Amino acid sequence: MRRALSLFLIAALALLAAGCEGPRSPESFPAPASAKRTYALVVKDVTNPYMRRMFEGFEEACLALGAEALFRGPEGATAEGQIAAVEELIALDVDAIAVAANDRDALSDALKRAIGAGIMVVSLDSDVNPGDRMLHIQQASPEVIGRVLVQAAREMIGGSGAIAILTTTENASNQAQWVMWMLRELSENPDAYKDMPLVDTLYGRDLYEPSRALVEQLLKDHPEVKIVVAPTSVGILAAADAVKESGAPALVTGLGLPSDMADHIRSGICPWMYLWNPIDVGYVAAYAADALVKGEMTGAVGEVLSAGSFGIMKATLASDGGSEIVVGNPYMFDSTNVAVWEEIF
Repeated sequence: MRRALSLFLIAALALLAAGCEGPRSPESFPAPASAKRTYALVVKDVTNPYMRRMFEGFEEACLALGAEALFRGPEGATAEGQIAAVEELIALDVDAIAVAANDRDALSDALKRAIGAGIMVVSLDSDVNPGDRMLHIQQASPEVIGRVLVQAAREMIGGSGAIAILTTTENASNQAQWVMWMLRELSENPDAYKDMPLVDTLYGRDLYEPSRALVEQLLKDHPEVKIVVAPTSVGILAAADAVKESGAPALVTGLGLPSDMADHIRSGICPWMYLWNPIDVGYVAAYAADALVKGEMTGAVGEVLSAGSFGIMKATLASDGGSEIVVGNPYMFDSTNVAVWEEIF
């Protein structure tokens, strides 16, 4: 499994190298003569490093497209803060909104008002309801993510030992899908996981201190836990810090930023982990927003998007019945490559 996923890393490095050439520079995409368009990224939490990296890619693409980029969202992953941000952007009459939802149902009315005002809406990272968007930018297949995380946990602990899951909230659609696929992997392969009981699923709200406190208590209540699987960049760091501080003989894996997790990977607390480049997700979302605003696509299944340095990408059917563009597969980060990636994101 690790060898196969390493191939994704090689491909990713090649893509990164290609991104340093002319096709992704602002000079290659001169601003149009018409009035500058305004595209906004509404993130889960403006203080979250993952979300800030996503805006880097969004802003880079907007610059290349001759558009203004706005960064909005709450401090703390709340639906109320995102609703307020969307309402502000409607008042500002922006051309497009890209949103990573904290709660797709809570956001529904606000996004419908945005669409009614003529604003193009795409979601990314964590989707919104199909009727509240034109297109979703999916970072990677939820099934691949969920199953790979559990398979990695099994390999790390040799198929024997209790496990726990640390996620964000029950309402974040991407987290819910990943956890669902993790549970399916466990239930559909009972022989492989018969010696790996799941003792708890924790909800840290994508906040560092609450997530760390939950893991600290978990390790006290369940000293038999051998690994914590955290499909959240905030959670995986909090879990690894909790393990380090407690001295517990537990491991951590999940989805994390190399810049956050490099020391824990080198120490062995996190043998390896996965993620995609959030900069890429934001970059593709901006190109999708631009194509929708210009009328080059409607977001329908089967349409194609010309996404700058990513080339031509196709909209496919999403699991919720809407349309999506999948950016790629997760990359694996371990002691052999984390030094390279921690300098990038």
